[in-house]
Amino acid sequence: MTPARDYDVTAAYDLYLERFADRFGDKPVGAFVKVEKCMVTKLAEAEFGTRLTDYLRLHEACKQMLSSGSTISDAIVMDFAEAAAWVCVKAPDIMAMFRGELGDPDETAPLLRSTWPASKP
Repeated sequence: MTPARDYDVTAAYDLYLERFADRFGDKPVGAFVKVEKCMVTKLAEAEFGTRLTDYLRLHEACKQMLSSGSTISDAIVMDFAEAAAWVCVKAPDIMAMFRGELGDPDETAPLLRSTWPASKP
């Protein structure tokens, strides 16, 4: 699955450089940094397009899974987090989003408090 729209990769790269500089300061292309739990390097423009496409593809796949009610695996969540790290954006908490779709059953139907052993007044 590839993104359905055409994106301005040059403009996206300029935004990436701004995000990167804001977060890590002035680093040369190829410098290693840690984004969330992922080690990534500062990308050259030639490398950025592929990483952006990966991020957009996984973003779209997660949106489709959320809207269709599909299940999601930890592997997809980790792949999406890594793809987001490469383009220097914070990935949303996908697992929380899926939990949010289902709601918290304890809020709508609290569990009964145990009365065992039953004691009658």
